[in-house]
Amino acid sequence: MLVRKEKKKYYLKADVNGNRQWITPHCINYNSVSRPLNSPQKVCLFLNGRLKGNFMIVEEPSRSATRGAGTKARILNAAEHLFTARGFAGVTMREVARRAATNVASAHYHFGSKEGLVIEMLRHRIAPINAERLRLLEKAKRQSGGNPLKPIMIFKALLLPIGQAATGSKGPDSRFMQLVGRSFTEPASFLEKVHRRLFRELSDIFMVELRRSHPEAEEEDLFWNLHFVVATMLGALANHRRLAQLSGGLCNDKDVAEMIQRLIVFASGGFATSIENIKTRSNQ
Repeated sequence: MLVRKEKKKYYLKADVNGNRQWITPHCINYNSVSRPLNSPQKVCLFLNGRLKGNFMIVEEPSRSATRGAGTKARILNAAEHLFTARGFAGVTMREVARRAATNVASAHYHFGSKEGLVIEMLRHRIAPINAERLRLLEKAKRQSGGNPLKPIMIFKALLLPIGQAATGSKGPDSRFMQLVGRSFTEPASFLEKVHRRLFRELSDIFMVELRRSHPEAEEEDLFWNLHFVVATMLGALANHRRLAQLSGGLCNDKDVAEMIQRLIVFASGGFATSIENIKTRSNQ
């Protein structure tokens, strides 16, 4: 069977984290194509009956669009550096533009305002983590066969992705840890906006599963306990360097994977035990 290589079109592919990547399909071998009737701009490439990928037919990106994407990435990186070091109050559009080797007008053009820039920077970091959390939660639900999830499965989905994000090539990602630490120092009004835009929907989804796993629990108790889990997660990440000193070197504060695994056990056990203790006390 003839194997062809597409040379005429360029495609835009969206990955699981919501990032977009340009693909030049002359690098993709295929010998059959299908186009879904309900999406005429979509094309599916197959090689010997196996799906190679789903792509949207678009034009080749212009040089100006490529330059714009590069400028936007530099601005986001500069904003993250300043935010982790100084907090929201210490970020200025002028300093961001200087570090990104662009001008203030460009920063305003891409993000509108300082608040818009910082929230987009956080979304850029957090969206992949939340996407992986939802993927793991859906996987656990499929494996459970419709039964309520055990708390440890719920908290694996919640905590594993942030542990992966906090791990660099040589141990903990110090900038990410600093970013997490900002959750303890920023003004409440700003953090409320961040939660509303980046975490409210996620919280609602996880609360559905916690209600199913603890049908006897009061709503108030579930919210309190989830709050304690999230606060413990943030504190463990932000203050991980204290562990070695606290334990006299017994614990390895650079092993983020082990820390997250211990945190999952601690969170799931503490959550369930607290619910049971509250229930027992109320029946006395």
